[in-house]
Amino acid sequence: MTRVMNGHRPATMLVTINVHGIGPEAATEPQSALYGRFAHGRYTYGGGLARVLDMLKRQEIAATFFWPVFEAERCPALLQRCLDEGHEVASHGNAFEDLSTLGDAERDVLETARDRLAALCGGGAGARPAGFRASNGGFSPRTLEHLSELDYRYDSSAIDDDAPYKLAADGGGAMIELPWSEGLCDATHFSRRVTQDRAYAHFLQEFDALIDVDGYACLTLHPRADKGVGRAARLVMVEEFLAHARERASVEFRRCRDVALSGDDAAMASAKR
Repeated sequence: MTRVMNGHRPATMLVTINVHGIGPEAATEPQSALYGRFAHGRYTYGGGLARVLDMLKRQEIAATFFWPVFEAERCPALLQRCLDEGHEVASHGNAFEDLSTLGDAERDVLETARDRLAALCGGGAGARPAGFRASNGGFSPRTLEHLSELDYRYDSSAIDDDAPYKLAADGGGAMIELPWSEGLCDATHFSRRVTQDRAYAHFLQEFDALIDVDGYACLTLHPRADKGVGRAARLVMVEEFLAHARERASVEFRRCRDVALSGDDAAMASAKR
């Protein structure tokens, strides 16, 4: 593994959004059952995702949105809003499939998901997603090889390091890994039903430690009502955290593709582990 460490730029912070509506449940349950107390995912469509976009506009932050095709087809207007407001649209697979179970069909599923998302983004030059994040974290031994063959420039599925690293040794060709942090993910805390104050404290501690160690942090949010930050009160917490990030360090908010495509390697210090 070759780590990519940034010794010349300001600290890098990625703001990433996993666009989860009812997709995680619909992968295993009939959609007709996803109402009532099982309807948290519907909050994404009714206001959660729009509210996250409003927050990012107030903060003047361009983020990376990981879109499964299943969700992009359900709310094309919100997908278009992401594009219109300068956010990156990256791939989150097709319909919350477990890549580790697909066998010989895996590459075709990944290619179809890439091409369908590109078509939903209008097609043409630049419409293909540059990055990928697995919707459930499941990889097969050939996933990175397939992603490289499909011209992806980065993956952001791993939690095995604190800073970006190159994927050549793992079969990923010229791709880089942009790891995310469980401590900076809303679902980590809210799925355990912690209070907002405790979730905020976890965010601060994780961010401060990561910035001190490597000058890199990846915030991951969901627009759902249960394990995400779609509700207005939780987004107040997020904005307070972003204010802390700006005050704590000279942070540069960047989209994932901008890091992956920047060509900064010559200006970065690399260390082999």
